[in-house]
Amino acid sequence: MDKKTVGLYIARTGMNVFRIFPVEEKKILFCSFAGKSVNCNPMYFNRYLLKYASEDYEYVWAVNDPEHVFVPEDLRGRIRLVRAGSPSYFREMMTAGIVIYNVGLPSGSLVPKRKGQIWVHTWHGGGAFKIANMGTDLSPVQQKINRIVGKQLDVFLSSNRIFSEKFPAALQVEPSHFYGTGLPRNDLFFRDHSGCREKVCRYFQIPENKKILLFAPTFRGSFYQAEDVDNLDYAPVVRALEKRFGGEFVVLERKHHAVKPKLTEGVYHASGYPDMQELLAAADVLITDYSSSMWDFAMTDKPGFLYIPDLARFDQQKDFYTPVSRWPYPYAEDLAGLERLIAGYDPEKAREKKEAYLALTGCFEQGTACEQLMEILKLSRRSLAE
Repeated sequence: MDKKTVGLYIARTGMNVFRIFPVEEKKILFCSFAGKSVNCNPMYFNRYLLKYASEDYEYVWAVNDPEHVFVPEDLRGRIRLVRAGSPSYFREMMTAGIVIYNVGLPSGSLVPKRKGQIWVHTWHGGGAFKIANMGTDLSPVQQKINRIVGKQLDVFLSSNRIFSEKFPAALQVEPSHFYGTGLPRNDLFFRDHSGCREKVCRYFQIPENKKILLFAPTFRGSFYQAEDVDNLDYAPVVRALEKRFGGEFVVLERKHHAVKPKLTEGVYHASGYPDMQELLAAADVLITDYSSSMWDFAMTDKPGFLYIPDLARFDQQKDFYTPVSRWPYPYAEDLAGLERLIAGYDPEKAREKKEAYLALTGCFEQGTACEQLMEILKLSRRSLAE
């Protein structure tokens, strides 16, 4: 056993000092993107609990920067923030009845799960697209950490059947711990979300008569050394969109949170916007590549296109869970091809293609993920008197 692994076990042993404090059944600790933000699936579930769970639950968020992190208005004053990595954070981790996160916990490998605690992983993406290379670019210590944390998970939310089949081995979590609920953040698309467009337009000062193209590519390379993509040449794309769909389009440019984005003049920069779901709800058209945002957007009936000029560098038999040709939106490998896709858009064929992909993957999305997770966790509901 190497020194780093020995150090890991010593640190975990040291956490036992917090066992002097009891586990608090009604305290739930949330964490999104390792403490970077208050958003994604954990936030949407927290919102649901604030509305439907009994009022005696306490909600704690682990964040890297409590003084500057953005907290949605409807959560302000209703959640408590703790600085990730601080002694208070480890105490909260060791005493929360439920721990819910979407990608990783700050120093989470140092925290041994206690009897009576429930750990929940909501994941941070849906669908079954480019294979997650978990383990291939990790050090032996990081792989060991994954094994430790994987064993501590009780509930892992899944958006589709293929995810439930493929990810247990990749994440080293027991298959029986995967629950086909869909993603809490996608419940949004199964109800009226028109207010999101108004909110996004107001935030960016976009005239409400404009139509919105959202360009949202994922990163390239390793997550830990993520690279940005070359920006799309928007002018011909906007012309094609306006010719096919009418109206005047503006561009929202949303890059992956792991990269430092290359900014483009003349567009609205949305990489720092706190809630991707609101951008998807506001957009009239989505252009992406391998990003799981296409899965979320597929919960709507709006046009989507894939622009993947580097597709040739992948082995389609080994690098993808499902064939690119069967993904919910058509793809182009060059700008001219993308313009042709837009010009030839047929709403009925687009709907058939999307539905075929959802059937292929065994989609679990029904707009009830939050409700199902509340039932799985056996949380107390608010009484009518409350």
